[in-house]
Amino acid sequence: MFRFKVEGLAHLPREGPGVVVAPHRSWLDPPCVSAALGRPVRFLIMERVYNRRWSRWFYRQMGSIPVRLGGGPVTVTALRGALRALRSGALIGIFPEGRVLPDGPLGRMHPGAAMLAIRAEAPVIPLVIDGSSRAWPHGRRWPGPAAVGVRIGEPIFPPAGKEREVVVEFMDRIRHALEELGVEPDHARRADRDR
Repeated sequence: MFRFKVEGLAHLPREGPGVVVAPHRSWLDPPCVSAALGRPVRFLIMERVYNRRWSRWFYRQMGSIPVRLGGGPVTVTALRGALRALRSGALIGIFPEGRVLPDGPLGRMHPGAAMLAIRAEAPVIPLVIDGSSRAWPHGRRWPGPAAVGVRIGEPIFPPAGKEREVVVEFMDRIRHALEELGVEPDHARRADRDR
């Protein structure tokens, strides 16, 4: 149905921890990431989405970690759980924009991915998912046929230091890597055509 393709799988470490970071354009994105990588990925999922009746079983089976945006005890607990998972060699998946966004450039990115990678001394694995927003647009009840592909970039190793400036600078590097991989290139083509 999706004519699924994966590019850059050689960039993924075969074992050991990693923070997988991707733009979020569709509810189809988490299964696409898991299918592409061939290793279990534990996603940080917004608590309100995690606790929906229709999705709770699925997210629990994936080992997802619920997180509440905006801080507080639930967020701290989630980040500690993600850090423990990384230190045990797991892959943690994060959509740093924090929610599904329409096609287009990256939105504001939360710094949690950079912070976790730095604290766990784990590489960040940037990737983009092409076509998921066409296969399952936000607001449609079920996915439909469309070509979907995942492009995996080279790992980005975290810098030394845990200061705020270090985290912000590392998050900028992650953002740049995602932009270099191409965020929904069809959107860029449409923008060029409309100029």
